[in-house]
Amino acid sequence: MVDMLSHHPISTSVILHNASLSFESYAEQYANDDEFNEIYAKLTHCSQVDNYHLWGKLLYHLRKLCIPTGERVHVICEAHTSLVSGYFGFEKTLCHVQGFCFWPHMKNILTRYVKDCVMCFVSNPSNRKLGLHTPLPISSHPWESVLMDFVGGLPLSRKSHDYVCRR
Repeated sequence: MVDMLSHHPISTSVILHNASLSFESYAEQYANDDEFNEIYAKLTHCSQVDNYHLWGKLLYHLRKLCIPTGERVHVICEAHTSLVSGYFGFEKTLCHVQGFCFWPHMKNILTRYVKDCVMCFVSNPSNRKLGLHTPLPISSHPWESVLMDFVGGLPLSRKSHDYVCRR
């Protein structure tokens, strides 16, 4: 059965469409990018570079769009924190981004981004303080202490009550 979560939430076209930059801007960034400038220069001058090719003015590595340094945060943010993705954590974010994008040291950058994500930190069960509750003192005589648990916000009963009290 195919569901929404089994599909990649974003694609190359979504990134470029949502980005404030145009194809030409990516080309300018490749020319100034420390990691892609040599490769981009060779390919624009009709040289061959293993595993890289140009399509239009965009640089691809093994059919994955090469993302310039200045655009990586936007791509990671779209893949990790968009409404469709929903803070999936490191593994799923990496899987989504690696499916259509490339840049060197992607895993390290994604690890840092997800590790610093406040929503992921707060919602991760391993970051919550778990442990035993503080025990109540043992009473020395009856009725010295009385405990009651209240559960509320329930649907109204026939007698119009929406709370339960257990003694």
